[in-house]
Amino acid sequence: MAPPKTVVIVGGSLAGLLHGLTLKRLGSDVVILEQDPNPVRSSHQAGIACGPATEEILRKYDATGLQCYTPSVASRAAYRKNPNFKEIKAFRHLTSWGLLYRVLRANFDGLASEAVPNPPPAREGDGRAEYRAGQRVTDLRCEDGCVTVTFVGQDGAEGSLTADLVIAADGMHSTVRGLVKAPVVQKPEYSGYVAWRGTVPESDLPPETAAYFASHTTLNLLKNTYIVSYPIPSDTGSFRPGTRLINWVWYTHFAAGSPALADALTDTTGYTHRNTVPAGLVDPGVWQRQLAATLPRMAAPFATLLGATQPRQLLVTRVRDAVCGAAAAGGGGGGSGGGSPRVVLVGDALAAFRPHLALATEQAARHCLGLERVWLGADGEAEAEGTATVEDWAREAVAYGERMWLANRAFGLLWLGGWGEFLRALWAYVVFVVRLRLGRGRRGVV
Repeated sequence: MAPPKTVVIVGGSLAGLLHGLTLKRLGSDVVILEQDPNPVRSSHQAGIACGPATEEILRKYDATGLQCYTPSVASRAAYRKNPNFKEIKAFRHLTSWGLLYRVLRANFDGLASEAVPNPPPAREGDGRAEYRAGQRVTDLRCEDGCVTVTFVGQDGAEGSLTADLVIAADGMHSTVRGLVKAPVVQKPEYSGYVAWRGTVPESDLPPETAAYFASHTTLNLLKNTYIVSYPIPSDTGSFRPGTRLINWVWYTHFAAGSPALADALTDTTGYTHRNTVPAGLVDPGVWQRQLAATLPRMAAPFATLLGATQPRQLLVTRVRDAVCGAAAAGGGGGGSGGGSPRVVLVGDALAAFRPHLALATEQAARHCLGLERVWLGADGEAEAEGTATVEDWAREAVAYGERMWLANRAFGLLWLGGWGEFLRALWAYVVFVVRLRLGRGRRGVV
């Protein structure tokens, strides 16, 4: 089947932009509706991993010519106070959320930034592309082979767009998922632990500490908690040693409903956030107590790194996950309107993982390449009749999402739970994989 002529994407983060750029290059006219009113999304200086699918999209469709991720970075484990416990034969390509966002925006709608001051011109055959911030989707209706999306702007004015396809890239609490009544396997659920996150400029660290983190993804394994750290470029795109950031994430337990969790989520103004305290608002007293309780048990480079993190570079968030049982709706497979599905769910809107295996961006890129194969075929030509369909894509996407949801749970509980919790999570993963091989996976379409 040919690529859709008109597309509305709900959600303007990385998942939405990966799909938006791909469709633009395929000649579709694309509008992204982003609820955040800011014309440029905040990055919180977060680090992410780039996997093969993300890299393939950048190779094919990025016209900036910029370096987008680090060369291969090795892995290493520190155990308690031993900083060099074990080298691990695993390599990752790493980048910052802010840099990848700016590169994708430069290609999609020509956003100029310090990272990409001169956005590339459109390629021959590109479709039109528009990024609308501050637009909250309120309804959608599938009829006559199209989808009409209704949305409200910051000024309260209502608008609508009609398109051949709607892509829901609006995250764990997806509005579109609710509107199409997609079945939910697991509602957003708190894991029982939070993630403290921060970055430190390499230049702010002693040379020996900066060198320790400069070329590795490093884990510091402690009792019922662990920290992971790795180098990332700045949001401006600098990869030069000394100008990069050392990104770290520290997982620690806080029971649901506990005073300790409430304290961690209460910011410097006294407001208690539901999920995340943004950078610069974490209570310094809470952070210092958290740090003092564990600092003597860390490997020395980690103690130095966390101790050098400034409050403006620190945030804390509840770790949650969720997974949906269908990736397509509004057409075939029982949806209204007949024919091929007209609404698809991608990225965290379909399956939001605990972040231990760093697969969120890669999942969205896999969804994108899978849909591209539906539209173009495996060889990049117009797809022949009777080959891959949106329904085929949806079944694969749902299976991958549920499998990785279970895998991330098991990995997290290996280091953060007891043996009983870990073995139950591992057994759930094994049972699911066996069911898939027996052909008992979910249908994938509403």
